[in-house]
Amino acid sequence: MAEQIVPHPVGVAYDKYGRMNYHPDFHGKQKEPWTTTDQQYLIENYEKMGPEQVSLALERTIHTVMTRAYELRKKGLMAKPTLRKYHKRIRAMPVPDSKAA
Repeated sequence: MAEQIVPHPVGVAYDKYGRMNYHPDFHGKQKEPWTTTDQQYLIENYEKMGPEQVSLALERTIHTVMTRAYELRKKGLMAKPTLRKYHKRIRAMPVPDSKAA
């Protein structure tokens, strides 16, 4: 079966950091109060999935999800982020062998 290509949604805009701006088709819960279930989902999946995927799952903007994670960490309800040596979107670059040069 051939893979179907989904067209890019019309009207989707991104900020200078590459985050999707508000779009009613993707962010249906925007401006609604956070439920306990949504907050628990954020706490459990933020580190595993990242803010982009969690924002789509919760139907909120990336900025809103990141802000809520910051607030929960400040209150001590969410663990501090683990340190990464590189950004999760960038694969680790191989270290050049100094003997080969």
